[in-house]
Amino acid sequence: MLAVGVLGAQAGLDADPAQARRVMRSNFLGAGSLLLECLRLMRERGRGTLIVLSSVAAERPRAGNAIYGAAKAGLDALAQGIADAEANSGVRVLVVRPGFVTTKMTAGLPPAPFATTPEAVADATVSALTGRAHTVWVPGRLRVAFSLLRHLPRGLYRRLPL
Repeated sequence: MLAVGVLGAQAGLDADPAQARRVMRSNFLGAGSLLLECLRLMRERGRGTLIVLSSVAAERPRAGNAIYGAAKAGLDALAQGIADAEANSGVRVLVVRPGFVTTKMTAGLPPAPFATTPEAVADATVSALTGRAHTVWVPGRLRVAFSLLRHLPRGLYRRLPL
């Protein structure tokens, strides 16, 4: 399981390029490098399952967390591309897209709609492992919500209080 996440304070990221690089380096470059190394090892074995903890923020990054969302979008896209490339190899990739999870990383932030817990993310991930899913949303209703958000025209999306 690949679970890497650094949120950072968005206002600080705008003012501090070094902090923005840290978020991007951790959430995409570092995580992506680990993903590729795990893939190499699983290819050698001829089988395995890679679980990649992404985020709903990867689906359509918001102005309030654009750097985090962009880094997670890169990791998410890489994982999906690997999943497609390895479809018949014995290596499976499961992308997990949780919404707001109440953890140390989100402590002090205002609670978000559909907030979830680490235990709920773990339960959904374990359930998905027994099926054929390639992507799991936690909670599941976020799949519909983000599908709608992804297809909203940009002008309308910008007016939403996200």
